[in-house]
Amino acid sequence: MLRRNLLIVMAFAVLVGSVVAEESVKPYHVMVANDDGIDAPGIAAIVAVLAADPSYRVTVVAPAEQQSVTSHSHVTRREVPVRPYGPMAGVPAWSVGGTPASVVRIGLTGLLADDLPDLVVSGINRGENNGLGAWTSGTVGAAREAVLVGVPSIAMSLQLDWDDPHPDFETAARWCKPIIDAVRADGLPDGVFLNVNVPRDTLAIKGYRLARMGLTPPAVARFDVVSREAGTTWYRSRWRPAPTAEPGTDTRAMLDGWVAIVPLGLDQTDYGSFPMIQGLEEATVPVVVSAAVP
Repeated sequence: MLRRNLLIVMAFAVLVGSVVAEESVKPYHVMVANDDGIDAPGIAAIVAVLAADPSYRVTVVAPAEQQSVTSHSHVTRREVPVRPYGPMAGVPAWSVGGTPASVVRIGLTGLLADDLPDLVVSGINRGENNGLGAWTSGTVGAAREAVLVGVPSIAMSLQLDWDDPHPDFETAARWCKPIIDAVRADGLPDGVFLNVNVPRDTLAIKGYRLARMGLTPPAVARFDVVSREAGTTWYRSRWRPAPTAEPGTDTRAMLDGWVAIVPLGLDQTDYGSFPMIQGLEEATVPVVVSAAVP
């Protein structure tokens, strides 16, 4: 009888211990931002997928309006308004009148300064941000800003189909979730963030591919004159992607039906150029003798 009671007590202790341990594990806190604006369907899709997982805690801090192609620009010459947006998929959300990078900085150094997220997710963007497009992307700029502040981050984009008015963000979000899970489990190196691009045909995705950033220039990237009047010339941006892509790049992987994952770093130093320019360390500034003023 004593042995039976002892076993019952031990089993109860193990059960209580496991419940306490489970309750002591805090949900993984994710701050979600974007550059399409807080009303965009892409951000709603990824927030819904994360909010449905009880092991995640989500806070939305996103631009009040469309902010695409703003790269890493900041708002510095005016005050930035921040307003409660109301729940998004049941999670708190804030609308910020600034660029994506400024939105993330406000979120991390202001709104959530005392409750820092474990991860920042930027997206899901309407349109791909692969290759050289990462340089001008507000989505990527937001993710980069998070890493500058010291928080790991992921930029996520869905390749655009110009003939489809309703991109499949819901399926794209389900493909993005395992990447977030992997970063949660394994982390990222310091100074590194992920740039993820999902193919437009989400129902034919083959899987995931680690890739390098494509460097092929776009077929068209210029401003054309569209009109002239009263001494003013009006220009409009023209852009068209390159018709080909090198193997091993994010562009090639995405075009072949894979979710392309590129690790991007903050260090832009081209170490291979050091031998070519080391001579500048020995260079001297020429002395310029000014002509005498009469």
